[in-house]
Amino acid sequence: MNSQALLDIIAKGENNHVEFKSSFNDEVIVSLVAFANSKGGRVLVGVSDNGEVKGVQLGKETLVNWVNEVKNKTAPVLIPDVEVISIGDKNVVVISCDEYPVKPISTKGRYYKRVENSNHPLLVSEVVDLHLKSINMSWDSFPDPWHVIDDISLEKVQDAIEVLKQNQLSI
Repeated sequence: MNSQALLDIIAKGENNHVEFKSSFNDEVIVSLVAFANSKGGRVLVGVSDNGEVKGVQLGKETLVNWVNEVKNKTAPVLIPDVEVISIGDKNVVVISCDEYPVKPISTKGRYYKRVENSNHPLLVSEVVDLHLKSINMSWDSFPDPWHVIDDISLEKVQDAIEVLKQNQLSI
């Protein structure tokens, strides 16, 4: 990505796929987790919430340390892509990740999703549903150890089918 492309992204503001952070901290990791649990995205480190390019100071090992911190604070391990873009004399670090194939990803035992331009904690039911969807399963595919097939009333099943047919006819 070149500096003009980055400026175009910044001009559009934060959204489902873009987050601005003035510096690298745990909130960056929360955003990456939310992106991984949603449709992917990127955090622009060195950009204030209002879109002003502040830049960040980078040392010899800064980027490696940031990636290691993301790896160490996420489960399953999330390894983001990192790119440094210079805008004038200021460096902006673009940390990005795609949607993770097996969800959910957590940081410090917490799960997040991206909604518009903010991160929201997932409810327990959302964590379970997200995991089941990512492995292409549902609650229906799990056996019920307390019942057997003979417990099903074929008469009640037939009655339910008739009610559904009647409801479809009346639509």
